[in-house]
Amino acid sequence: MSTFPSPGDDESPRTNWVAVAVLILAAVAAAFQIGKAPAALPVIRSELGLSLDEGVWVISIFNLLGITLGMVAGALGDRLGHRKLIVVGFLAMAIASFAGAAADGFTLLLLSRVLEGFGFIVVASVAPPMFLAVRAPRHHRLIFGLYSGYWPAGVAAMILVTPVVMDAIGWRGLWSINGILALLVLALVLFVTRSGVTRAVRATPPPFLEALRTFTRVGPMTLALTFGAYSSIHVTVVALLPTFYTEAGFTGLGTAALLTALVAVVNVGGNVIAGIAMHRGAPRWILVIATFALIALSAMLMYDDGLSFDVRLGAAIFLSFIAGMIPACLFAATPIVSPSPSLVGATTGLMMQGSQLGQLVGPVAMAWVVTNLGGWNFAPVTLVSAAVIGSALMLALRRIETRRLREG
Repeated sequence: MSTFPSPGDDESPRTNWVAVAVLILAAVAAAFQIGKAPAALPVIRSELGLSLDEGVWVISIFNLLGITLGMVAGALGDRLGHRKLIVVGFLAMAIASFAGAAADGFTLLLLSRVLEGFGFIVVASVAPPMFLAVRAPRHHRLIFGLYSGYWPAGVAAMILVTPVVMDAIGWRGLWSINGILALLVLALVLFVTRSGVTRAVRATPPPFLEALRTFTRVGPMTLALTFGAYSSIHVTVVALLPTFYTEAGFTGLGTAALLTALVAVVNVGGNVIAGIAMHRGAPRWILVIATFALIALSAMLMYDDGLSFDVRLGAAIFLSFIAGMIPACLFAATPIVSPSPSLVGATTGLMMQGSQLGQLVGPVAMAWVVTNLGGWNFAPVTLVSAAVIGSALMLALRRIETRRLREG
């Protein structure tokens, strides 16, 4: 399926793979800010005397910021320039990390997390449109497939290194290292996107209010809700897996954390495979719907207490792996369903809002089901429901894409 005409299609006959790699690294570094908090939270709570409710806010504030600011960040990038805004995002993450490292209580730590969340949303929203200036059109699907693995790669990497770093220099040192990394990655981004390396996108920046009206367009909204269905599944599985394994008596907390990191990181493999499949012409809608079906099957196996632990672990790993096909397909659809080539950033930002909404709703829904319906055997109810909803949304998105391509 051909892509909707997008800025830069006639300006980058050759793909700048160095710039592509650095922009993907930028998103991975932004995801570090999500992954560093869960493993460090027990130590932070102990040192700062935080309640459980306060500790949860240290993590969940990212979701609320994503829900409220995703499209705004993308729209600002479309209006002010994606390169300028990504600088703002990384500076925000660096300043916030250093401020968090110096926090002596809940208020400053939470404010620093708010600023970190803003930086993350900005980088995740404006990096995809920047690919349009550095890639050849034929590599569009492959690049977005590679990019879509930034979240599991960044989060899993930080989950794995956090205990080691904290043993050496404490959680404050971990926060400071993240601030330094943000500045180093920003320097790389500025270098590879400097004048002469990438050509400017010629699209006229849209008025800001026009960008915000992306929220009212059927195509971008359907794309965002489809991404929300996916994220509600994957994040719920990853977030509640340690609780599930420890409550079921399968492993201790340390082993459960390592298994969770494994389950999270294999998602990257699905991202890459989807990018290659789309690059070779596989229809996105078939990939997405088939993936949702396999997710539903894996979920039922994963929580079936009649199966051995090895089989259930294998189902969890497979679920995360195959689920990675979906974000790759949806990121590649943004230039098609965007109201115009100059609003790709706003459309991506709206998709990020859908993702954050799914991440917020999914774990809460599963926790309610497990608590009120009789245990973990009922956990697949939420995952299968999300898969069915996601499949229906993908069929609607296919019709929208087909209509857009005919009009364009």
